[in-house]
Amino acid sequence: KPANGLPAPPVFRPTALRRGVRVFIALAVAAAVVVMVLTVNRDTLAGLARIRWYWLVLTGLLWIVATCSDGARLAVLSAAGEHRLGIRRSCEVILVGYFMAAITPFQVGGLPLQLYSMNKWGISPGKASAVLLARGILFYGLVFLSAPFIAGFLGVSSLLLRILTAYVGVIIAVGAALIILGLAFPRVLRRWQERAGKENHPGRLRRLLARGLAEAEHFLAGLRLFLSGHNLKLLAAATGLTLVYGVAFFGMSASLLAGLGVLEAGNTFRVVGINTLLTTVLLFVPTPGASGVAEAGAAGLYSMLCPRHMLGVFVVLWRLFSFYIGAIIGGLVALKHTTR
Repeated sequence: KPANGLPAPPVFRPTALRRGVRVFIALAVAAAVVVMVLTVNRDTLAGLARIRWYWLVLTGLLWIVATCSDGARLAVLSAAGEHRLGIRRSCEVILVGYFMAAITPFQVGGLPLQLYSMNKWGISPGKASAVLLARGILFYGLVFLSAPFIAGFLGVSSLLLRILTAYVGVIIAVGAALIILGLAFPRVLRRWQERAGKENHPGRLRRLLARGLAEAEHFLAGLRLFLSGHNLKLLAAATGLTLVYGVAFFGMSASLLAGLGVLEAGNTFRVVGINTLLTTVLLFVPTPGASGVAEAGAAGLYSMLCPRHMLGVFVVLWRLFSFYIGAIIGGLVALKHTTR
């Protein structure tokens, strides 16, 4: 430990970080180029001339609302611990997660640095894990639960929507079963974890199993923390902020299409629904930041609502506001957190 008593910051090999950033940028640029090449034509220039700038400004404001409400949600949840974070610091923790998600498979690399940052501000790693898990449960629980209804509203006539609906359905069923079993039989989960970690030289599969069981234990501990006593009030307030965040975050796709002048009357809820369904699936994509798959999926799904000549422009702008801006700012914040 350093002299100030804080745990040492997580060790990130510079070569691994640089490689992750290069892979992310390469995939993102390649996907954007492919989408633009396949969609841009002579009508695109005329479409760009009709851009309504005030809708793009609204998209920027929605991004700010989404980031601030997400930060406020984390600040509220942190009150269940021994020290409450302010909104600014909570936003920094979230943006760090965006950056690390951009350079690691399955978007899982942000947790160690987030835990270090929160511990630096007075929250123990155990409570910090529970707070971050509660934040994830609220958002993705809401998204997962709404996904089947959204798929029904959109209709599953297309093959892509049928595949995504089935994929999400399997994830929800398996996840719900594991949570119920973990809450009902916590000792069994603990015994499995102990057995998986007993071997002196475990193989990769056993190490992954042990790590997965440990994360499951933390996940369930977080559930128990916020389902008891006065923390239920914090959970209710955080749920309200989650709804605000969801409206702002998913509303950006509709405001972008309106800014490009291609949002037809009556399609707003369909646009938001597609965004929600896509977000559900992207959580389980193995590429860093879901790059490549996100662009291809958005192009495939939004082609039902956006004219082809503006589809590539929309996809690039959608990724910029929904992920790239947060990842870029998060990279600067991560640098500040690890060099002080």
